[in-house]
Amino acid sequence: MENTIKACNESSCLVEIGRKVSADYVAQAHIGRFGSQLSINFDLYNTKSGTLIDSFTGNSKDIFGLLAIIDEKAPDLFKQMPGTSGGSKASVAGGISGLEKASDYELDERIYLVNLSTEPSGAVLSFDGVASTSCLKTPCKAELREGSIRIIANLEQYEIADTTVSVSYNNQSIAIRLKPNFGILEIKPASLDDIGKDEPWNLYINGKQSSYWENRLSPGKYKVELSHRCYEDLKFEVGINKDSREIFDMASNIALKKGGLILSAERNGEPVNESVFVNYKYVGETPFIGAIPLCAKVEIGKNREVLSVKLEHNEKIRYVYKGSSYVSVFSGEPYAPAPEVGKPIKTSFWVAFGLDLLGVAVIYAGYEEQKKMWKAYDKYNVRGQSQSHYKTTWKNLENHLDSRNMLYTVGGVFLASGIGVHIWF
Repeated sequence: MENTIKACNESSCLVEIGRKVSADYVAQAHIGRFGSQLSINFDLYNTKSGTLIDSFTGNSKDIFGLLAIIDEKAPDLFKQMPGTSGGSKASVAGGISGLEKASDYELDERIYLVNLSTEPSGAVLSFDGVASTSCLKTPCKAELREGSIRIIANLEQYEIADTTVSVSYNNQSIAIRLKPNFGILEIKPASLDDIGKDEPWNLYINGKQSSYWENRLSPGKYKVELSHRCYEDLKFEVGINKDSREIFDMASNIALKKGGLILSAERNGEPVNESVFVNYKYVGETPFIGAIPLCAKVEIGKNREVLSVKLEHNEKIRYVYKGSSYVSVFSGEPYAPAPEVGKPIKTSFWVAFGLDLLGVAVIYAGYEEQKKMWKAYDKYNVRGQSQSHYKTTWKNLENHLDSRNMLYTVGGVFLASGIGVHIWF
């Protein structure tokens, strides 16, 4: 019989089923949706005659509105059945009798104000499949009918929560816990001997830069890169599962970037032994050769004078310390523990040497002018010459004298500058 009812769509078929089950009347209702409205179409049939007694239709925005339409129109429709009050075949006695006082109309339905929250907060809720307009994000309050209510909570990066609760009193509190749909990658930063601790690390996850030490990631595999000016790059892969936490502790994985330092010290042009300290620790004396962390503090001498050593990763640099100054040369080669002999280590020497040569050359030119001046003087002392000869010879003597003085002065400046560079550096 159930299969017969499911397969029956026409009114004649419905009436035939009513006859088979010995029913005097049969009714059917169709509920559909048109746009945002629900509609109902209700028909009542007489199984003996197969005729339609009556019908009604109605529209509403929700199921509760359709129930109200049925409550309003169904009683009048069923009264038309013979034998019921108001039926077409019921006999009516004359006169007025059986008067009953009308009772007040009451609704059986109750509505309560409910407090709703989720963990974490911020979820969007729907009740019995209808999105709430008064409860856009949790926590919030909503007016819900009494009884069982299906609540769906939706929050990005969390699984959809679908639960049914029983609403039974005012100010009832309903809390829903959401399950995460992600895992967490936690990176614990670290430093060695506090080197570079105030400088930031660069973190990239699948090539995208992140500024957080905790990152929520969807389940899957990720490539992670960490870089720092003072430390070797770190690269690794991590698998993230739902509702899990993967921890990467940098303390057991980091290594310092290092460069080679060849350091010597001089006083008054003579090599001397000076104590060398790296990050406040004694590491030896000059001449010193070693691998030094790029971001380390290098000190020399009894007074712990700080050297502004700018090391390069995997390259070596030569330094000569002279009192409160130093000179440096970048070798541009990968660091090797043994120094190379014969390489120039003082760029200032060539500057001073050039000034010295220039000064000597200019002074020599002044000496040549001096020789010319002497010759002019000898010609001037020759007796028996004309007056014009004496004037010309004296003029040449004065010109050579001026040139000599100027060249001696300029040459002396160049020579003094060269000597000054030697002494200063």
